[in-house]
Amino acid sequence: MTTHDTERRALMNPVILLLLAERPGHGYELTQRLGAFGWAEAESAHVYRLLRGMEKGGQISSQWRASASGPARREYEITPAGSMSLSLWFVRLGELHSTLHLFLERYVQLGGNGSGPVVGREARPTTAGHPLYGHPPTTGGAGSG
Repeated sequence: MTTHDTERRALMNPVILLLLAERPGHGYELTQRLGAFGWAEAESAHVYRLLRGMEKGGQISSQWRASASGPARREYEITPAGSMSLSLWFVRLGELHSTLHLFLERYVQLGGNGSGPVVGREARPTTAGHPLYGHPPTTGGAGSG
C-alpha cells in the first residue's frame, strides 16, 4: 500500500460517519456507498474493522435487522457521540481544505500542472487556466495570463 493510499484510508472514518448520518446502513451497502468518494473497490474487511472500532468507541451502534432477501444483517447507525465526532471532522477537514486550496493555487502559479517537475519561474499560468478550476492549463508563453 502506498503512502497516498494510507492517507486516503485515514479519511474513511469521517466518510463512514457522514454516510451513516445520511441514513443507516449495513456493511456491504456502506462499502458500495464509499464508491462515490473514490473508494470504488473499498476492501470490505477494512470497512468492517472500522465499523467494529467505531462501535466500540461509541460513535456508531448496530442492530441485527431481518432481511427480505436473505439472512439478517447488522445495520449501523450514527450515535450522538458520532455526530459530535463528525462535526469535529467537518471543522478539521475545512481547515485542511483551505490549506490544500492555497497549496494548489501557489503550485499552479509556479508553472506546475501535475505532469512533471516545476522548472524555473518563467511559466506562470493563472489558476483560471488549471484543470482544477475548469479550464486547460496554460504554459505561460506569449498571450497567456
